[in-house]
Amino acid sequence: MPPSIVITEPVPRWRVWALQLFRALLLLTLCVASFYAGMRYQRQLPTVTALAAPVVGAEAVPPAAENPAAPIQPPTDLLAARSLEGLQVQSLRLVPDRAVPGQLLYEFELVNTGRLFEGTYEFLLMGVQDGRPQQWTFPPTDQPPPAIFRVRVANYVRISGKIQFPGGWQPQAAVLSLSEKTGLRASRGLELGSNTGSKAATGQ
Repeated sequence: MPPSIVITEPVPRWRVWALQLFRALLLLTLCVASFYAGMRYQRQLPTVTALAAPVVGAEAVPPAAENPAAPIQPPTDLLAARSLEGLQVQSLRLVPDRAVPGQLLYEFELVNTGRLFEGTYEFLLMGVQDGRPQQWTFPPTDQPPPAIFRVRVANYVRISGKIQFPGGWQPQAAVLSLSEKTGLRASRGLELGSNTGSKAATGQ
């Protein structure tokens, strides 16, 4: 019995292309689904707790009973650098303005390796005035922050400005915090020392 011969028609080229396109779309869909699943998981991770806003107007903090004029000892957790979702304060510098007494010049650099940051920044300042510990925020928390304190960071930005503090007030520490609608995104603290009026304070 002679062997049977089966002749198959060639697969049309458009069908091959359609099959390859379908596989590519399926692979792309799986990649996108995995990406959004990872983002959702990351958002469910514990976030950094925002710093409690101090009382505006430099309301006094009760001094130590043994030494009322003792300088403030900022908690270590306030001065520690914090970073969430890739945003970090790469450097922070505060220096007295030689031309204007009672004024600090600040400069800091922000590096972002995560999602876009759109929010505001503020300083928590701690020091001593008339022998009593004081703390206040700049800009004040009882009013919307000016446009100058709003910042947008895609990858990198450098920001500088001035802080005017009350006469006779001796700054000893500062904490820079960057917040968005979901809360605190990054922060960094810096001890200024008791002689800030004559030297710069930097944190790299």
